[in-house]
Parts: sequence; C-alpha cells; structure tokens
Amino acid sequence: MAGMAAQLALLGPAEEAAAYHDPNRPGFFSLLVDVDGKKRQSSHLLANMPTVLELIDPRCDTWMTQAEFIRPNRRIVNLARVGLLFADLDTYRHSWAQGRTFEQLASSVLYYCAQEGIPAPSLLVFSGRGIQAKWLLEGTLPRRALPRWNACQTHLVNRLTALGADPAAKDASRVLRLVNTVNSKSGEICRVMHVENGADGEPIRYNFEYLAEILLPVARWEIEAQRKEREERRQLKLIKGGKTTGLRSFSGRQLAWHRLEDLRKLATLRGGVSEGERMQHLF
Repeated sequence: MAGMAAQLALLGPAEEAAAYHDPNRPGFFSLLVDVDGKKRQSSHLLANMPTVLELIDPRCDTWMTQAEFIRPNRRIVNLARVGLLFADLDTYRHSWAQGRTFEQLASSVLYYCAQEGIPAPSLLVFSGRGIQAKWLLEGTLPRRALPRWNACQTHLVNRLTALGADPAAKDASRVLRLVNTVNSKSGEICRVMHVENGADGEPIRYNFEYLAEILLPVARWEIEAQRKEREERRQLKLIKGGKTTGLRSFSGRQLAWHRLEDLRKLATLRGGVSEGERMQHLF
C-alpha cells in the first residue's frame, strides 16, 4: 500500500493508549480487529495491555475502546470508568478539507476550537481519512458519572459538526482506530499528529468540571447555584410546598442508571445473587 510508509508518529500505540488507560488499574479494555473482512472482538485485562498491543498486526484494521470495563466486554452496563472526551471528525467528507496536508487539517481543528471557545484537544490522531480529537481528563470518571459525561459528549460533538464530527461515535463503548495500524480504506497509517503539551511537557489534561462548564448549555452562575443547592440538600430540612423554581430536572435515563447502581450495590451487600433468584432480587 502506498500509505504504508507512514510518517513518524508522535506517540506509539502503547504510549497513546496509556494516556487514558492504566495497566495498574483493575478492569478490561477491548479490541476490534478486521481479519480478511471479518471483524473479531476480544477483551483483555488492563494489566496485559502493553503485551497485547505489541502483538497487534499493523496490517490489520484495528480499533480499541476508549473506556474501561468491569467485565470482559464493552457493553455500557459493564462500564468501569472513562478518562477522556473525544470526537471522531470525518473531515474527508467536507470540501474545505480536500487537498490539505495532515498538518493543515490539525491547524484547522485547533483554530476552529479556539474560535468556538473549546479548549484545545490534548491529542489529534490522524485515523487514515479523518481525525480523532481527544481531551484527556485529570483522573477518571466512575460509571455513576456516565449521564453527565454523555451530556458533555453530545454537546461537544454537536459543536464540532462543522468539522465533520460523527454523531454516532460518542458513546462510552465506542472503539476508535488504534495508532500505528492501517486504515485499509485509504492505505494510510493511523498516527498521532498533534500533542497539546501542558506545563509539565506532557499532553495537557483537563478538569472534567471545567470542561462541563464550558460545554454544557448552562450559565456558570447557574452551575454555582446548583452546587450550592446540592450542598444544602445534604442536610435534612423541611421545604414548604408550592416550590416551582430551582428544582432538579427529571431525567429518565439518569434515574434508570441510578437504579442499576442501587441493584448492583444490593447484590454486593447480599453476597451476590444465587442462581434462579435473579427476578426475586429485582423485585
């Protein structure tokens, strides 16, 4: 393939993956590999990540999960934690991107983010045709924070629509192309093309609350008021009836997620759920 002689990547696959996966944490990550037109999925312990990535055939289309999971599959219900926000930019679908070099595409993405008031992505990865933009977080978010993470992802992708952000590539179970593997549709190698360094010389990391304040369509003073209200709610007190303002909006998805977390906690406290008693546990 003409594109197989790839330019030198700024980060190798293990280094790029280690920016949001930690082999010292418990849990799993998943790979999706296209072998002769058939996609095969496998899940591996995070502890084995460096070894597994070394064994990847760079000639095969390969994708990796961005989040980590408590069981060896990438279903959302098994989410353990996530340490970044991301957007998959299909720049090749837009006329403004035609004929531009990788460096020019990166500059366009950075310029657009600056104009829109979006913090610069920590990493820009050339996927072989488009760009993966990733915002690394300080630490990771636990699965209980998934509803708010989803909200940030949705608004981030919506604000990057002009750059070709794929609206279907924003969930926590998403797999993105692995660095140093081929994109068979173009013959190009997926590689890191830009690193936004922080004060320590490492890829910049953002506080999630800071990103949420910027991305979510709520004024910052309203967020502060909500924080104060949450603190007040921690203390038991009598509230007079008829209140119509300052109430927390209802979210069916968030309620369902909290109920799932409660069921998991109950199962743990009871020493697990015996075979044949699952429905009794649910009731």
